[in-house]
Amino acid sequence: MFRDKHIFISRREFLRDSAWAAAAAAFAAAFQERIEAKQKSPTAQAQAAPSAAAPDPQSARHLPPVRIGFIGTGTQGQTLLQRLVRVPGVRVVAVCDIYPPHLSRGIQMAGAQATSYRDYRRLLERKDVDAVIIATPLYLHAQMAIDALQAGKHVFCEKMMAYSIEEARRMVQVSRETGKHLQIGHQRRYNPIYAHAREMVTEQDVIGKMVHVRAWWHRNSSWKRPVRDKQYEELLNWRLYSKYSQGLMAELASHQIDVVNWFTGKLPVSVMGMGGIDYWKDGREVWDNVEVIYEYPDGVKVVYTSILSNQYDGYAEQFMGDKGTLLLTNEKDGYLFREPTAEELGWDAKNKTVGKGGVTGIVLDVTATKRRGTGAVIGGQKMAAGYERKDAYELELESFVHDVVRNGQKPLCDAEVGFQATVTILMANKAIAEGTKVTFTPEMFQV
Repeated sequence: MFRDKHIFISRREFLRDSAWAAAAAAFAAAFQERIEAKQKSPTAQAQAAPSAAAPDPQSARHLPPVRIGFIGTGTQGQTLLQRLVRVPGVRVVAVCDIYPPHLSRGIQMAGAQATSYRDYRRLLERKDVDAVIIATPLYLHAQMAIDALQAGKHVFCEKMMAYSIEEARRMVQVSRETGKHLQIGHQRRYNPIYAHAREMVTEQDVIGKMVHVRAWWHRNSSWKRPVRDKQYEELLNWRLYSKYSQGLMAELASHQIDVVNWFTGKLPVSVMGMGGIDYWKDGREVWDNVEVIYEYPDGVKVVYTSILSNQYDGYAEQFMGDKGTLLLTNEKDGYLFREPTAEELGWDAKNKTVGKGGVTGIVLDVTATKRRGTGAVIGGQKMAAGYERKDAYELELESFVHDVVRNGQKPLCDAEVGFQATVTILMANKAIAEGTKVTFTPEMFQV
């Protein structure tokens, strides 16, 4: 079960105080051999942000390669690495992992030009590494990202940004101090269907006044990986242990609550919730179900659930307004359901429709469903046909490589955005752990 100290404790403190200290020290030794007081408007972000679709892949092939060092080649790391090697103009020159099978697989995926490392600091010493990608367990994110930034590398770090709020705040500070960009892996920010849906909510008034949001991620699995050699149990199943993990809220909800922050253009004012280890009685320390209610400005309520004992609903985000509902499912499909009293849009009959629960909805298409002829826009660039051949992981990596590393542009999902999500999520864990309502203050989101 989470305890309050797990939300704020630093990595050094839990390594010092935990019974796991010896094993964790060995693990680390093996590796070693904005938000400011004022928020930017959605319009300003759209004008200033780089394009997730640029540059032209053909032109990138004629430029010097962007040389990447890759740290952490477990399940999520391999998901990213598989996409990264398809990005034109990329050369993965170094791969690092502590677990031999993962390291071997990472080298195989990266190609013969990549050098393997068990000590991430040796990788960072290389002058020919332009940027690093970090896909290690959550509790290692902060120190590795800080070391990489201070070594002069741009950094892509998987979500959630850090184990604690103070670690996340320090990551933002170091990014500012070094002038190196830090991109956080909330890939929905680079997903054309999400960009299109957000535009329909914020620019086209398609759903009217937003009144409620529901989001969920439901699975029927233990979230536990089989481990033959028990010495690797906590290394491979780190998500189940509160020393290293912030549980379902960090690993799943952080993606979806970040979308709420993005779509509303605001930050929450309070949160309450509950959770428990009620189904999987297997020694885990993090909850196997969470139920959370956030309140956002103007009375918008956000209800979030994540469970590991029933997969019927899958995962989705649902934005409800007085004129209609936008439903985003499986990170690839979107639907608009209009309220009976809402006026006609004018383009309803021209678009594909779908029936759900006796109600007919419009299937979102980034090149077709539009009220004023805009379509989906990411970072100021309209999405053209062909985007569907790439998933959001590949699009976020393309943007990191070409927009951020090659052209020095600010990431769509930068350190400040990641910090907002971290605060939003960890305060929910605090509310669950303490059985109380937590009120957010502006100072919580300041760096």
